Amino acid sequence: MKLLHLGFLSGAAMLAVHPAIAAQYSTTKVEALYGWDYQDEADAGFTIDNPRHSILTFANASGWSWGDSFFFADFTNYDQSSDEEQDFGSTHAEWIVRGNLGELFNSDLFFGPVKGVYAAAQLDFDRNSSTRKTTHLAGLSFDLDVPGLDFFKLHTLYRNDESDAAEGSSEQYTLVWSRTFELGSATFSFEGFLDYITEEGDLADQLLTQPQLVWHATDNIGLGIEYQYWHNKFGLEGTDESLPQAMVRWTF
Repeated sequence: MKLLHLGFLSGAAMLAVHPAIAAQYSTTKVEALYGWDYQDEADAGFTIDNPRHSILTFANASGWSWGDSFFFADFTNYDQSSDEEQDFGSTHAEWIVRGNLGELFNSDLFFGPVKGVYAAAQLDFDRNSSTRKTTHLAGLSFDLDVPGLDFFKLHTLYRNDESDAAEGSSEQYTLVWSRTFELGSATFSFEGFLDYITEEGDLADQLLTQPQLVWHATDNIGLGIEYQYWHNKFGLEGTDESLPQAMVRWTF
């Protein structure tokens, strides 16, 4: 697993010292979300009824001739004081880097709906008052040509969760999509992801999806709603979450 850390560090260093591979595109967004009725458990071991969350998300997507990267960080409830009614002050971040195998081998790896094949490496970070862990993922990713969508990606990844309950390894399958459309003079987008994670150690299989419907009021400001469904949240069997979240987005 140390090789994955070295791979990310090497890639970051290469980007810093080689201006010839400057990003072909880079988009950064900040989202503020608010929702309630999350399935949380306090550190003391009791269940929190109807917990509310405020979430601030920073995300960046960048692309180069050799591949692309996507990073985001969710900061949850840092605006609240610690008490027995809230689970506060947690951070979850993910960074995935993809290398285009067609560029590497100077070959068109197109077949059927597949229009791009990538090697992928990902790191997930979780930090709160009781948890400090990094999850390592690596595998293949595919860009698929789906009519009507701006993009549709499939990641097929080997996954190693370093928590004590996750003995062994698992697999993660991720779908990522976006579609922009217009209703009258208004511009909207339907976007999101779906993760399916197989069993790992004592952790049950998980399914997490967060589709978003966004009205783009201006080129920079978006207003919308995100729906979150999480089956077996954190790998805890029988802990399911289903809720909407109001969202404001700033893109620059």
